[in-house]
Amino acid sequence: MCTAFIIVGTLSVLLVHVTIDKASAADAVSALEQVRCLDVPAATATANAEFEHSDFWEDNGHTIREAWVELETDGGPPANLALANIVDPSLREAIESARDNPTLANEENVLSSFVEAGPLGKGLAYKSHLLTPAGVSALRSELDKATSSGIPLRRPNAMNRYGCIIDKDVDGAVSLSSLTAFVEDLIDNIARPVGRALFNDTVGAKEDVEHFTFTIRYNAEEDMELKEHRDASVFTLNINLNLPEESYAGSSLYLLDEEDIGNDGTGTRHSIEFEPGMLLIHRGSVRHAALPISSGTRHNMIIWLFGEDGQVRVAPYDEED
Repeated sequence: MCTAFIIVGTLSVLLVHVTIDKASAADAVSALEQVRCLDVPAATATANAEFEHSDFWEDNGHTIREAWVELETDGGPPANLALANIVDPSLREAIESARDNPTLANEENVLSSFVEAGPLGKGLAYKSHLLTPAGVSALRSELDKATSSGIPLRRPNAMNRYGCIIDKDVDGAVSLSSLTAFVEDLIDNIARPVGRALFNDTVGAKEDVEHFTFTIRYNAEEDMELKEHRDASVFTLNINLNLPEESYAGSSLYLLDEEDIGNDGTGTRHSIEFEPGMLLIHRGSVRHAALPISSGTRHNMIIWLFGEDGQVRVAPYDEED
């Protein structure tokens, strides 16, 4: 609860509001209390064409990170997001076997878990079952803890307004260690090895060293769709986080085959329907969009992988490389 100090004088009443600044009066207030009193820019607001209000997030980023630490200390035990507990056992075992005994047969066993999606024979996208129902539930539990905490959440990106960023270094992002550790483990143990194997013409050890992770949410009251675009990534992981009992209608994703020109002079759309716990991994360069949702809510986590300082390789390696 935000506090106001009331000073009663002979002729007037002065209300002095608690704000986050360098004043010593604020030092006695916990970071969690301070950030819950902030006047947070709306996710839909713009100022001078700046939708992110970067000054606000930079000014308060340090205190917001301290608030996440306090929440972890006082908010009870986190959900267990170890990959061994939440990833589909058959996929996890195949990946572990390939890691411990890197033979061609074991690599092929991993790749057989991924079915080509979208334009067939183009090598643009693949899908697999990543998370168990219990895994989705555990992940959603931690995300619900973050979104209900009262800590300000920065919008995911320029196109999505509802959801959050997950990163310990980005101002305004969720930095719960349970979530950031899950993301790092997922990238190190699944995303990078699988992405390098599926997209080996453009992805090597230098092309996926950095990442950007965020969640998105589609429903009739918030973001309903996402216009056609490319990602700022060499490849992208798109993970559905709906529970089995959470149904929705519409909101399919389509990938555009720009080489297969239709009657309208544009590429051909290939629709993909998400299932709970499903992973779609695709090249960041492929154009795609989310169609309008007509009922319910769709929850997804997105991870972009790219090179140092945001570099994204598009051209394939030379044959000698």
